[in-house]
Parts: sequence; structure tokens; C-alpha cells
Amino acid sequence: GWWILAPQTEGVKSREALTHLQYEDYLKLECEVRYPWETRALRKLLKLTDNKATFEELQKERSEMTKQRQEAAKLALKELKEMHKSRSYSKDAIRQKEEALWQAMEIPKEYWAPPEKSLVDMLESIQKQLEKQELSVGRGENVSDTEVLRRASGGLALQGIYRTSSLTDMLAKRDQIIRVPDGFQLAGPEQGSLLERKEFSSSAAEAAFTKSMEQLGFSISVSAKAGSQTPHRSRSEQSYLCTTKYQYIPLASCYFQKHQLHLSDAALRELQDIEHLLSITQEADKPNMLKSRCASFFSRFGSHVNQGPLHFGGIFWWKASMEGFSAEQREEMKQQASEALNCYIGASYSGFVVSVGVDVDVSKSSSRASFQGRDGRSAHTAVQLYVTSTGGPSETDSLPQWKSGLVTSNTTWCVIDRGFQLIPVWDIILHNHSSDFKTVYQMSSSLRAAYEALTDHSVGTMFGEELVSAVEEARALVECVKAWEMTVDERKLLTLIEFKQNLNEKTKNHSVWINVCLSDKAIQEFLVNTVLFCKKSPPENITYIKSLLRCLLDPHIYSVKDFPRSSFIMQWVFHTEHMLPETPNVPELDDLTKTLLEMKEHIQEVTYASETSASAIHEAKIKATLTAGLAVYSLLQFLQERAEKDIELLVLLITTSTGYQVERNTFQYLLGCPEINFMITEMQTGHKEYLSLKDQDAYRAQAFLLLTGLTVTQKNKKVSPEQKNERLVFMEDHMKNLWSTEIKALLEKHRPLKDWEMLESGLHSFISGRLDDTCDDLKKHNIIKDMEDTFQRTETSSESKTDGGESKANQAIANHEFLHLLRRLGLESHYPRKMGTEDFHIIYKTSLHESQPSKDNELPFYFLQKLLTVDYRVRYLTCKDESN
Repeated sequence: GWWILAPQTEGVKSREALTHLQYEDYLKLECEVRYPWETRALRKLLKLTDNKATFEELQKERSEMTKQRQEAAKLALKELKEMHKSRSYSKDAIRQKEEALWQAMEIPKEYWAPPEKSLVDMLESIQKQLEKQELSVGRGENVSDTEVLRRASGGLALQGIYRTSSLTDMLAKRDQIIRVPDGFQLAGPEQGSLLERKEFSSSAAEAAFTKSMEQLGFSISVSAKAGSQTPHRSRSEQSYLCTTKYQYIPLASCYFQKHQLHLSDAALRELQDIEHLLSITQEADKPNMLKSRCASFFSRFGSHVNQGPLHFGGIFWWKASMEGFSAEQREEMKQQASEALNCYIGASYSGFVVSVGVDVDVSKSSSRASFQGRDGRSAHTAVQLYVTSTGGPSETDSLPQWKSGLVTSNTTWCVIDRGFQLIPVWDIILHNHSSDFKTVYQMSSSLRAAYEALTDHSVGTMFGEELVSAVEEARALVECVKAWEMTVDERKLLTLIEFKQNLNEKTKNHSVWINVCLSDKAIQEFLVNTVLFCKKSPPENITYIKSLLRCLLDPHIYSVKDFPRSSFIMQWVFHTEHMLPETPNVPELDDLTKTLLEMKEHIQEVTYASETSASAIHEAKIKATLTAGLAVYSLLQFLQERAEKDIELLVLLITTSTGYQVERNTFQYLLGCPEINFMITEMQTGHKEYLSLKDQDAYRAQAFLLLTGLTVTQKNKKVSPEQKNERLVFMEDHMKNLWSTEIKALLEKHRPLKDWEMLESGLHSFISGRLDDTCDDLKKHNIIKDMEDTFQRTETSSESKTDGGESKANQAIANHEFLHLLRRLGLESHYPRKMGTEDFHIIYKTSLHESQPSKDNELPFYFLQKLLTVDYRVRYLTCKDESN
């Protein structure tokens, strides 16, 4: 049982307890999963749908589950009424039936009525609630996947995002930038339903977070903490607080592959107009024109596209806010607001669950209510309570009814997560619109340059004299740092910051700062010593020192290949409890598995922390995924430098099967413990097996690589023929002329037939060291070569004028391999001596029948008989044991 695997999950001590776990519990149990079947069984048990299932399958399954729950609730309600009428049942029996009713209605345990509260007075309201749910399910309407993409949040999934340092730019609505991808299909959700809590001390922060959740989505909001920080508050907002809980319900997901992204007609026309203007504008006027027109394009369409994973579904919000209180009352007001919110949430589930000791008016079906404190404070300290929703039916404030409408009709879905991967519009032009522009490379670089100028975000690379000059200046700085005395001096840090800024203005990117300055041991030592001095005797301006170091190092320090104490520095700078392990230098495969293990431990550390939230786990996964992607990229770079194409291919095969994208240097889906475990196991066992086979024979090791590429899959499912073909093309292109003669022959034979079973069977034989019938062409080649060698030796022998001794020596050489075979078969006593009649009849008798031999000791005589009669079937002779 999984309750043994995850002791951190409290209360899971029996098989029955597992059925009441939530998605947050699944995230903790997931860390302990060892095998793919455990993940599938756990998801099934917790009713988390398979993300590869089709939309129709999911909708059918959801509809059936909803109907089953409603039937169970109706039955429990009927039995409960009868139990109250008969008055012959114990309190425990009635309570058990009440709990069955709450479970069927999917009401969380924290909102069940306490044992002393009976539901006898509320049965009628429950009846009405169930009827409303049944009605909303009956009105369910569904449209195609592509219509969901077009309709959800006004087509938000197809709109661009303007990536700048300004949250306002990120949150602004844009026009459609991409078309609906050909053959688009929705899949099941990658995430489960979450119940999250947030607190805000200003209305601006609360509004910003809500807006970022609706416009950017869950992943970016929780990883960037958009809107959750406390901004500067005006005097009128000094006494404000807001507590909100939201139910996040993802029902479907999708991910846009790079080759699927094509610009919308409007966006394409706008860029073609810019290209035309560039061609007719004077050289001196081009920069201003380009900047102006690109600013207009980015403002209308955005600069980047969200690749995903995108999630569709809804969010149900409960909010409690207060204002007009003194600073001394803040903690008391927080407690009061929390109590009122819990009561209001319970009421919104069904209209009949009321917490003890809190008096809140929930009799009206309204999205707003107010709560007066127990001590009868004046109205200005009352808690304002209200419900809002993102997606789902708009005519209800009851969560069960709202959820029923959301689940059964995809016309009510919104985009609730846009993922964490962005791709710039100039990349889309370069890869998918080469025929739509006269000079696609110039257009792509012009857009990129305009974006850099407008946002001060560096995305390009530099060449030539600028690079040489920048490197020389950086090396001169390093020499200056070596001469510095080691004291904590903010002026030295300001000098480094000024140099970094000047370097950035000159080069338009941070590569020299990372690869020359931060990679230098003298500067690293200076930074480490600065932190050590500050920790030993903290200066008065320690906060300022930390801010200077953060400006210097974040995020560039994570890109340095060899900075042993970077984690130590950044942990002190940020005071982060769960510090993400540094991205180390990854020159060997063992270093990658070590980094992956650190990422797994990081996720587990956050997951098992006290009072951790699902969004904190999600954020840890995002950071771990990005770090793992950088580590894989680092290893691949080292392998390329060392020309270790075979090991590079092995790493690529395992990581790409887990979602790694070579062109983006990251994973397309979030990594959890199961995915990381899979990569660690596959890399360790695969690398060990490959090296062992390579020591024996090159073709055996290469066969293992090919078989791994054709079969490796993280979900333990079969790879489709289309996927196998793509993988084989990739492997052949990667290795090019490095394949052995045996592998080349096998691939040539496979190419016209496309028989994957035969190819895999042949690879298995190769791995076992058997060059059998899978390589007929190679055998034919070897036979012809042997015959040529034999004829050549014969001619040499006949023309030679050597004595008899030399002739016998040549004959011995020619027959060496054949004699060795006869010795293995135990026939050396019969051949090549002259055979008498007795010997001949022994051979003939055992091989008289047309059937194959059934015993090992019969095989040599069958072989010799067919050899003597020049029978071609000697080539296909096998031993068939009928009893086995």
C-alpha cells in the first residue's frame, strides 16, 4: 500500500483511507513512486484522468462519474430521511449515512457539519440542491477541440504575450498571433484539482494576482509570484486585508510543438508590411521606422507565444475582505476574516453547512454577503464576503452546481494555465515562414533587434571586434579585482555593477559577464569572502549589500559552468529556506544523474515541508525542470566537444523520451519525481549496458542504442510506428557514417520493408552476439569474399613452384576455420580422414528423416550428411526439441 511508501501523508493507514485523498496528497505520494504501474494505479485510485486519453473518452468518463455520484447522493438522502422518520437508528448509524451523503456531494471534510449538528432540518434544501445539479448536468453542451481553443477566455491560448519587465505589459490582452494548429486535439489535464489559499494586504496586490491568474495562468503566477508581493500602499489602503481561497479545476490540456506554430493572417500581413517598408526606407531612417512599427506590432500581437502546457477548465473564488481598522487590530481581523470565509465556503457548497460560532447571512442566493463580528463592532469593520468564478456557469454561487456545469459543458471552459514555456515570434518566422518573406533571416534578426531596443532584454549574440574588445575589458577588470584588499566595501560592488551595465550596453547580452568575469576564480573568491565577512560580522547596511549582490549575480550565476560556492552565496542573498541546488558543471553522465538526484531531493524537501501548498510544489517542479534542462544541455555540450556521438545519442534518447527539447534546452512538461527517477534509472543501466557491449563488439553496442531509441518510453507504453520512424531517422542522422558494417546492412534491409518487429528482433540477436538470418546480405557479402579468397589461394597454389611442404601449409591455412568448426561439432574423428562403410551408415541413419534433429548430439551427423550430399539446407539447420 502507498500509505507505507509515504509516511509524511498523515492519516493514510488503511486501504479505505486512500479513496479520500486529494491532489495535494497525490503530489506527496508521487515522490515515493518507483514503477510506472504505481503511478497509473495511484492516478486511477485518486480519479486523476490519463492525460493521453481523447476528449470524447474523458467527457464520457466524467459524465458517468457525475451521474454515479448524483445517484449515490440521492440514495443516501432517501435513506437518511427514512432513518429520521423511523427514529430507531443510533446516532453513529445516522452520522455514517450523513458522511456518505457529503462524500457523494464532494464536500471537503473540513466543511462537514460537526457531530452535534443534525441535518434533519436541512434535508429539503439538500434535495433542491441535488435537483439543481442534475438539471445543470442535463443541459451539458460540448463543441469540438478546435472550438474550445477559439472560445476559451476569448481565444486566449492563440493570443501573444508581450514579454517585458512590466507586469502591466504581461497582463494586457493581445490579438490572435497564431492559427489553430492542424489536427489539433486536446488531451487530459497534466494537473489535478487544487484548493489554494492566499492573503493580501492591499487591494492592488489582490487585483494583480487575480488578473495574472486569469491572463497568464497558474504556472507563471505561482512561479513568478505575480501580484503576491506587497506593493507600496497609499494611506487609504493602510488598513486593508483580503483572504481568498480558490478551487482550481483543470479538465483538459494541450502543448504546441514548434513546427505547429504558424502566424495568424493578420500578424503575418503586419510583418510583411514591415519588411516592405524596410526595403523602401532610407538606411538612416530604418532604425527609427523599425522600432516604431515593431513597437506597434508587439503592442497589438505580443512578442512571444505560449507553448504550454496550456490547461482549460475553471477557477471558483471565495473572498473575504476588511478595511478601516487600526494596525493593532490586524491579527484579530485576520482571524475574524478567516472564520467568516470558512463559513461562507461551507455555505456555498450546498447552502446548509454552517460552522459553529459564526453568524453569517447566507440565506440569499447572492454573490455577496457580510459578516458582523461577534463583539458587534461598527459596520465599517464588517467582513465583506463574495464569490466569483473564472469559467463555468455564471448563474450560480454554489460550487457543486457550478462544477457540474463546468465538467459537463466545455463551452464554459476558460484558459486557466498558459504553461511556463515561451517561444519568440522571430523564431516562428525563421522556422515556419521562410517562404513568406523575401529575406527571412534579415526579418527575424530585425525583429529581435527591435525587441532588444524596446525592452532592454538581450536575446542575441555578438561577433567580431565588439566581442574581442569586451573580452579584453573583462580580463582587465579581473586583474584589478586580484589587487583588491578583502574588506566589505559597497563601492567595490558598485564598481562591478557599473562595469556589468557598461558591458551589457556594449555587447547587448551577458555572455562575457558570465563566461569571463563570473567564471574567474579571483572574482569568485572575492564574492565568497564578501559573504563570509558579512556572516561573521554583519555590517549596518547588510540589506543594501545583499541587494547589490543580487543585482550582480541573479540570474547569471546559474549559467556559470564552474562556480563551486554559488549556492552558498545565493542562499545567503535570498535567505531562501528551500534553496534550489546550483546548476553544476556537468562534464560526465554521472554528474547529470547526480544533478537529477538533487532536483528530486529538492522537490521532496518542498513537498514534505510543514504546511506546504500545492502551488509551492508546482513552483519547485518548475525550478527543478529548468535546472535539469540546463544540466542536460551542459552535458551535451561536453560530449559534443569530445566527439562522443554514441554517449550523446544515449542521453538524447532517454531525455527526449521524457520531454526534453533540444532546440529549447529544456523539458516541455514539468518533471516530477517519477520522471526524474525514470531518467536516472535508464541512464545508469543504459550506460552500463552500452559500455559492457562496446567492450565486446561495436555492432552489439550500436544495436543496443538503436533498440533503446525504438522502445524507450517514460509511460511504459508502446511507441507507435510513426514515432519509431521519426526516432530512427534522428538516430541515423546523428550517427551518420559511424555505424558498423553489420548495423548498416541491417538498416539497409529494413528500409524498404519497414517491418519494425523484424528490425527489433534482429537488434536483439545482435545484442546477444548472434549474426544470424537477420543479416542475409552481410552473410552473402562474407561468402563471396571467402570464395574470392579461396579461388585466389587456389590460383596462387597452382602457379607456385614451391615444394610440397609449402603447399601443405597453404592448405592448412585455408582449412583452418573449417577444421575448427568440425572440432566444435565433434566430427574431427570422421573428417577429413577416409571413412569406412560403418562410419557412413552411422551418419546416414541419423539423418535419414526429413525432420530437423531433436537432440544436440544428433546435430553434427545431420550437418555432415547434408554437407556430403552438397545439400543447401545445411545453412538453415537447427535443433528442435519437441519436448520443450
